[in-house]
Amino acid sequence: MYKQLLTAALLGSAALLPLSSLAQTSEDQSVVAYDKEYFVKYAPSTLLEMLQRVPGVQAILDANRRVGGTQRGGQQERGFGSGGDQILINNKRISGKANDINSTLQRISASQVERVEIIRGASSDVDVQSQGLVVNIIMNEDESTSSTFWRAGGRLSEGYLFSPDLQVSHNATRGKFDYIVGIEAKQGQHIEHRLDEVFTPEMVKTADTGRNTDNLRKYLRFNGNLTYNAENGDEYRLNGQYEPGNYRKLEPRFSQNINEARQNQNWNEDQTTDKWEFGGDFTKKVDVLGTWRTLFIANRDRSDKTSIYSNVFDSDDIPNFRNNEYRVRKEKILRSSFIKNIFGNQVIEFGAEAAINNYDKIFTNEGFDQGAYSINVNDDVAVKENRYEIFTNHTYNITQAAVLQSSLIGEFSKISSVTVPIVGENIERSSNFSFLKPRVDFRYDFTERDQLRATIERKVSQLDFQNFVASYDVNNDILRLGNTGIVPEKSLNYNLVYEHRFPNDAGAIQVDLFYRDLTDYIELVDFTEFEDNLGNPIPRSDIDPISRSGNIPKARSYGVKTTGSVRLGFFGLPNAVVSVDYTWDDTNVVDQFSGVERPFKWKSEHEFTFNFRHDVTDIGLSYGFKGTIKSDSSRHEIDQVASTDNGDLYEAFVEYNLGNNMRLIFMFEHITDRKYTTAMRFYNDHIRYNDLSRLENRDWRYVREWSVFLQGTF
Repeated sequence: MYKQLLTAALLGSAALLPLSSLAQTSEDQSVVAYDKEYFVKYAPSTLLEMLQRVPGVQAILDANRRVGGTQRGGQQERGFGSGGDQILINNKRISGKANDINSTLQRISASQVERVEIIRGASSDVDVQSQGLVVNIIMNEDESTSSTFWRAGGRLSEGYLFSPDLQVSHNATRGKFDYIVGIEAKQGQHIEHRLDEVFTPEMVKTADTGRNTDNLRKYLRFNGNLTYNAENGDEYRLNGQYEPGNYRKLEPRFSQNINEARQNQNWNEDQTTDKWEFGGDFTKKVDVLGTWRTLFIANRDRSDKTSIYSNVFDSDDIPNFRNNEYRVRKEKILRSSFIKNIFGNQVIEFGAEAAINNYDKIFTNEGFDQGAYSINVNDDVAVKENRYEIFTNHTYNITQAAVLQSSLIGEFSKISSVTVPIVGENIERSSNFSFLKPRVDFRYDFTERDQLRATIERKVSQLDFQNFVASYDVNNDILRLGNTGIVPEKSLNYNLVYEHRFPNDAGAIQVDLFYRDLTDYIELVDFTEFEDNLGNPIPRSDIDPISRSGNIPKARSYGVKTTGSVRLGFFGLPNAVVSVDYTWDDTNVVDQFSGVERPFKWKSEHEFTFNFRHDVTDIGLSYGFKGTIKSDSSRHEIDQVASTDNGDLYEAFVEYNLGNNMRLIFMFEHITDRKYTTAMRFYNDHIRYNDLSRLENRDWRYVREWSVFLQGTF
């Protein structure tokens, strides 16, 4: 009964859609195309605004905004690789990492776009392998166009400063040349308040502590993209970015024992940054070998930060300690391959990739006593990774409905580190690694709307070299030592995906069953020595508990991710789309301090996100909202356990088309102010002794934020 009602509702939704708004399925049933006529009624100015109107794409755009490693506990993947990006331009990825994809999409004029393709599953036509959707933008050819995009506005944090955000970009096509140049000046302010309550193990309150955090970041960003399309079909692309900036953090704190006077402290950070990146690629036809593709990238990221913790007496700051951190991160990658059709229905790609990564960091912790600083910790580490891989990818178009894609990658790398102590000789460490990384991906289309995908793949993570060097965890006021002995994390991944697209572009639903078998999982591990050199137990009073980032032999993750989007035509809202994602992810690893099995650090078992957008095209109005709801998560340390009740995150927006290619945008962030609440259990020394010291309840609160922008093109 429910299935019949849903089908009738979706058919009713499709029936209310004008023909010009419907997407078209290509000869390849895995590709759904949205021609430029589809977007006319939305009057988009930029490519980003076009993609926001395609069902299912908003989740990909949101994912590109997030920073960090891969999901479900893994680290970032290494180099370019054959997977990753889900947004391509003319079948090719953007040859950059820092060059943000969403920022690039906003700089491209909608008038330059021929169509948007949504590719489901394995395909031999695009430059990446993906388990889910791939968005491929096809640009106009042989048209001379020119447009300038501008955006002015900013964000207001409740009770704080207005942070301006200005952006200008110009893009044009002149014969065989396409180019985009842009500049952005931005000030971003983010405010959080935290209040802690401290209790004895018997739940007797002993103290209150609190902090108000004011983060202020300013930067300039210069971007450029250049494409040349030769007469013979060859294509050459270059892109670059330069971003100088600075960051300031002011965090007044207080601590107050019950029935005692309040004591005030300050935590201040000042940081300057300087980033640049240059990349490119070219595609050339070679008669015998097929198509030759080469990508390259070079980047540099420098940061210089000083942090000072002070006690406040009679409005005067008296330093307690100071941290200095200077870090330079560099990366160079070259990837080249040949792609050739064989036997009419098969495509083979073979090639190689080389990457050189450098990470240099100096961290010092200095105590303040009798009017002068003296060094407590000095960690000076230089890391270099040389990595090479050879690969082959094979795509077999068995039938129009069935595609088998397989690949095999051989990786060889060497990681060297040099630690420079205050006294004594340098400490050098070098490790060599070799990995085989197979992948098999099968796609089968039962109908033009029903697809099954199955993937088996072995992945190897990119090490985060920050874990090699000491750092200060300001949230927990802990000095974390580095570990140069970490090895890459490996995982064997299984995915089985079923997708159904409703008729007439009314929406889609997808169910993804996944399993991850991880080895050398990277998290905090125990470096405490419980025995002396002769194997005799060390007395508890003499034990020094030490934890560092390291490798845990085994971990696993399995679950299901369901995604769906539907047009609300059956409610009389054919231009309204609701998207819902739900992930159940059961993670498990053996805690290295207590020996108990537990979930991954800060990993919620359940996560629910929703997104609603309604375009009232008759009056040029768009509005919508989105939210994220997560279940509890936890963190385990050598002397503490934290359990967090994650707050819900909601955002809303309103856009109005003023005409003449101008648009007014209002955004509302942190509609509910609760970030999360954490219950902490602290132990006197090592958690293995189960000697509880105190309890803390920590409550984080956002400050509500509003943004307003006026943007247009000419």
